[in-house]
Amino acid sequence: KAVVSTQSTGIQAGLASVVPLEPLKLLGPSDLELRICGQQHVDISFIKLHTIYQVGITASDKHIEYFWNVVEALSQEDLRKLIKFACNQERIPFTCPCQESGMEASHVPPYPMKIAAAEGRDERLIRSETCMFMIKLPQYSSERVMRERILQAINCRDDPLSG
Repeated sequence: KAVVSTQSTGIQAGLASVVPLEPLKLLGPSDLELRICGQQHVDISFIKLHTIYQVGITASDKHIEYFWNVVEALSQEDLRKLIKFACNQERIPFTCPCQESGMEASHVPPYPMKIAAAEGRDERLIRSETCMFMIKLPQYSSERVMRERILQAINCRDDPLSG
């Protein structure tokens, strides 16, 4: 019991060094968890709305259409794996200040998700830059190849960040 109390005190002190504790007392445990950790349910339409395409890529490119078709068909478990692959977080928030202000500049990390070009075609793997919430996507020739590569990427057991 003393160990838990010491740990709780340490967590509280660390949190107090970043945010004022008084407003946090107004939140219940589940509200606090939601604001800190995000939702377990992955809202693809929200992510899609908060995605930007790097130079040379547009939402109407065939391989981008393949990407969203595959992603929209994934289970919630696989969507969480995709989030982990793309930004190394288990859960992310599904609210963003840009919704209230209408200004893209008001995105909060990890948003916006970015999709960038990657060299190669079917033989290349999808890569990510987790610190930037960026997926580097080769121009795969079909939706079938896109699905195989996405599933391969999100189910990779050799990820050093997975601890």
